[in-house]
Amino acid sequence: MNQHLRPPPSPDVQPVAAVETDMGAFAGAGDPGALEAYFGGGGGASKPVQRPGTRARSSDGAGEIALAEAYRSRGFLRARLDPLGLAVPPDVPELDPAAYGLDAQAVRPLVARLQQAYTGPIGWEIGHIHDTQRRRWLERQAEAQDAETEHATAPDDAARVAILGLLKRAEAFESGLNQRIPGGKLFGLGGAETFLVALDIILAESVRLGVEVVVVGGMHRGRFSMLANVFGKPLPGMVAEILGKPAVPDGLACSSDVSYHLGYSGDLEIAGRKLHVSVSAHPSHLQLIPIIAQGRARAKQAARGTDGRRQVLPLALHTDASFSGQGLVAEMLQLARLAPFDLGGTIHVVVNNQLGFTTLPDEGRSARTPTDIAKLTETPVLHVNGDDPEAVWRAGLVAANWRATFAADIVIDLVCYRRPGHNEIDEPRFTQPVMYEAIDALAPVDQLYAAALTARGLDTSAAEAERAVLADGLKAAFDNARSWKVNAADWFDGAWKGFRAGTEADMLAVLPTGPTRDTLQALGRQITTPPEGFVLDPKIQRFLDERRRSIDTGEGINWATGEALALASLLADGTSVRFGGQDSVRGAFTQRHLEVHDQASGARHLTIAPAARDGTIAEIHNTPLIEHAVLCYEYGISLADPYGLVVWEAQFGEFLSYAQAVFDQCIACGEDRWLRSSGLVILLPHGIDGGGPDHSTGRPERLLAACAGANLAIVNASTPANYFHALRRQMARPFRKPLVVLTPKALLRHKGCVSTLAEFSAPAGFRAVIGDATVTGARRVILCTGKVYYDLLSARAERRLENDTAIVRLEQLHPFPIGELQAALEPHPGAKFIWCEEEPENMGYFTHLDRRLERIAGRTFRRAGRPAAATPAVGVKYWHEAEIKAFLTAAFEA
Repeated sequence: MNQHLRPPPSPDVQPVAAVETDMGAFAGAGDPGALEAYFGGGGGASKPVQRPGTRARSSDGAGEIALAEAYRSRGFLRARLDPLGLAVPPDVPELDPAAYGLDAQAVRPLVARLQQAYTGPIGWEIGHIHDTQRRRWLERQAEAQDAETEHATAPDDAARVAILGLLKRAEAFESGLNQRIPGGKLFGLGGAETFLVALDIILAESVRLGVEVVVVGGMHRGRFSMLANVFGKPLPGMVAEILGKPAVPDGLACSSDVSYHLGYSGDLEIAGRKLHVSVSAHPSHLQLIPIIAQGRARAKQAARGTDGRRQVLPLALHTDASFSGQGLVAEMLQLARLAPFDLGGTIHVVVNNQLGFTTLPDEGRSARTPTDIAKLTETPVLHVNGDDPEAVWRAGLVAANWRATFAADIVIDLVCYRRPGHNEIDEPRFTQPVMYEAIDALAPVDQLYAAALTARGLDTSAAEAERAVLADGLKAAFDNARSWKVNAADWFDGAWKGFRAGTEADMLAVLPTGPTRDTLQALGRQITTPPEGFVLDPKIQRFLDERRRSIDTGEGINWATGEALALASLLADGTSVRFGGQDSVRGAFTQRHLEVHDQASGARHLTIAPAARDGTIAEIHNTPLIEHAVLCYEYGISLADPYGLVVWEAQFGEFLSYAQAVFDQCIACGEDRWLRSSGLVILLPHGIDGGGPDHSTGRPERLLAACAGANLAIVNASTPANYFHALRRQMARPFRKPLVVLTPKALLRHKGCVSTLAEFSAPAGFRAVIGDATVTGARRVILCTGKVYYDLLSARAERRLENDTAIVRLEQLHPFPIGELQAALEPHPGAKFIWCEEEPENMGYFTHLDRRLERIAGRTFRRAGRPAAATPAVGVKYWHEAEIKAFLTAAFEA
């Protein structure tokens, strides 16, 4: 971190909006009286500017007011943003004084200052902001001069030299890598070096404003230079990783990742204050990571209590093509102001290459700019010329103060270019010859800025010295790379201290997780007793009464009651619970009612909250109709908080399909790639119950395809008690693994799908296999998982085969419980073995399990189930019922 890139010190650390001056806003930022004050008496600019909100002294000046407002709303369209000079700004008739009946010569001073504010190297896109206070604040920043605001609008000379030093280091870093690794895939920063200036001033100003932790979600472009020159990642390790050395200690069985995907955590000192930086690792699907980083920031904020939002800054880094092209960005922005996802603002920096790999903007988007999507949520956008370091510095300063002042998102659109291609082995001149002719003719920004400072008479030798120091450090790192090795991983540092990596054997170990019977009954009373005077809907009152009765008697406890007991018992143990999904609070199937509503006042009561130990938080919330961004966010929280239960529920199981990228690229392999554990729970309502193709399956075939070793747990529990123990087990072990539960729909009200209180109570725990104790020496053993068990149970009774056929339930599909399954099959040595599933053959479990089952049993299993199909289920009731009859017949009679 460059100390001199900081703005001049301020006596306090309040956001800039805390102080106003008479000259703090040109033309009163839209106030008619101020404009009259400006032009009254000949239009001399020395007259005091009237403060916003005061009464106009006359009706004169309406044209000047309209012209000023036009610049504030549309001036950014004429801003000088393209360093290459290729983009032609559009005509904006509203900026012509004649459009308002004004004499161009008479209003020349006004036009000059409006152009200086709005059509220079920063384009202030703020006309879409309807909140008057916020828009006026931005107008004051745009129109301010150094003498008119308590913070600088331009760096002082010391900061200018420091900016140049940072640019020189960036150039030395890029050239040093390219010389030593010609043709390497480095995703260099050339053409966007001022990106580092933006990050540096954002960090410096944010620290001044009270930030202590920054959580960064980033991109490939310039990653190495960013880590080395801003976030302080040591060069020796980075260079060794780039050269192919593993980023993990020897003997650690994992795949790791390519060097430009790796993350970093470390500490910086800025103006005597400590800043912890945490840069998230990322896959190639980049827009996942800013949202995952936001989730991580949320967890870190929560751990710090009431000051968390001020102290923890989410910093999201993007490139133009992905920001404008990927729908995940709109989802991310929609979450920003919703209470369960509010972070007190995220600063977004978009490196606008004006090119997406080989795709030009007019091929890649319909929007005018790559950041137009931000206007959806009235987020301000500061477009800035990437070859103007001082404008970039100012944009970063404003962004940090905006976030501190309004606790809201802001976007910096850094308009730059790529000197290398998409990566160093790409040749962009094949497809963008005109652009690259202009790039080749343009001197690097460090040279341009050095010449400008020299022309001002500044001594730039200190910046050149910084370049030399970086070059020497890079050379030493390359010289020592062969001997470099990782001694220890940071896997279980910080919040994860005391945890460890769990093996398959650890995941299969039987663990008692049941509270005492008395504890469960006390919890039952707490979660079924609304506040005194609370007016309940009669049906909800009956619901709570039935729940209370089942717990008190210890009989007939249904699925939703078992789930509520699991959540309440964890809260009582001191484990915070975050549980969200589409309509999850009530339950998409009207089964849950974790929150009840007063029918008179509309007040809400969270039913499990009374069970929480002091200091324990219950966040039970509905989410928007968004799967991908929400799952990214929840996964991020689970990465940073191993002590809280984090649950995301899909409204229907197949809705995971819309979030498949984060599941495949992060959740299923985060440990293997980046040594990052997660205890996230994913609930996928599953069951072919006649709901047609789109509301039937949690896609078990995809889940099982993602399983390897100890990466995931997949559970298809058939009883409320086993589901209860699966949730409690998740927090009882000294390691964390993602858990996917195929939760039922039809079983939520099935009279047979109930448990006794004894099955919940100590010393009970999760059962990976449930054998059939009613039969010994069966002629036929049917092995199944989940809801189909109840179909089989009914069919066996109809056929009076209770003494002939055993039904064994496989409750955990991965890790596969070999020992427990062998024990369940052992009482039936001469039996015929059948695997029964209700899913189509190509979408079920058997294709993944058949060889394993054969090895365990010592003989083949025959399958009974639906035939292979293109869709998970039929949409016609009679066909659905005929399919059930057919596979049940095959299970019992073939």
